[in-house]
Parts: sequence; C-alpha cells; structure tokens
Amino acid sequence: MTAARMRLVDEMRFPGRPEILRDVRTYVARRLVMELPEAADDSRLLDDLRLLVAELSANAIKHTVSGRWRRGSFEVRMWLGANHIRMEVRDQGWWSGPRIRNDPDEIGGRGLRLVAAMATWGVSRRWFGRVVWFEIPIEKGCAA
Repeated sequence: MTAARMRLVDEMRFPGRPEILRDVRTYVARRLVMELPEAADDSRLLDDLRLLVAELSANAIKHTVSGRWRRGSFEVRMWLGANHIRMEVRDQGWWSGPRIRNDPDEIGGRGLRLVAAMATWGVSRRWFGRVVWFEIPIEKGCAA
C-alpha cells in the first residue's frame, strides 16, 4: 500500500537523543488511540507499533546526523489507511541506506531483521535525509 492511499494523521519532530525513545513510543501509541479509540483494546498492535517505531528511531539516532549532531533531530509521521498503519521515520542520513546484518556473532544490529519479520518496510531518499518506513495491518475493528 502506498502513502497516497493513506491519510496523514500526525507528525512530530524529536531531538536526536537516545533518552527521547520513551517519548516516541508513548507518542505513537497515544496518537493512534486518539485516532482509533478501539485500538486501545489491541495490546498486540500497540506493542508492535511501539517496538518498531522505537527501532527505526534508535537507528536514526545511532547511525545518522540526527543523533551525532547536537542539533540533530528526526521526524515521526503516522499514516492510516483502510487496513494498515504506516509509520515513517525521517532522519538526517542520506549517504547510505539501512541494512540488515547477517553476522550471527555481532552483538547488535538485529533491529531491522526484527522490523522485516514483523512488517513490510522500505527506504526512500530525500535531499537531506531519508525516510525509513514500515506498514503493519490493522484488524477490521480498528480500521480508519
């Protein structure tokens, strides 16, 4: 599903600091419940949404100017469609794309593997930055 078939619900800019991740998780869950009150009863949906957006946000902070520059920031956008939620994390990284790591001996680097296992995801480049996004389905009782 493309963003063109979805409507933008909200967007919020966050400072590129690791301690902000709790606020990002809270923001997306609250914003979804404000838009779709029935989502409050779907703990799996809310947990998945919080986990995946926190992973993309953490990657923006760790791997891009969004977290390396003292004035760095990233933006989180929420889109709703008839049966999907699309979350976008717009960061200040443009020189390389995110990649799924395959080395089983690495200590970290498994977040995108988790995102790929739980959602449809992708990357699009912008002039100064990129958008890493994922889409997850909404149960019929929660559809917009």
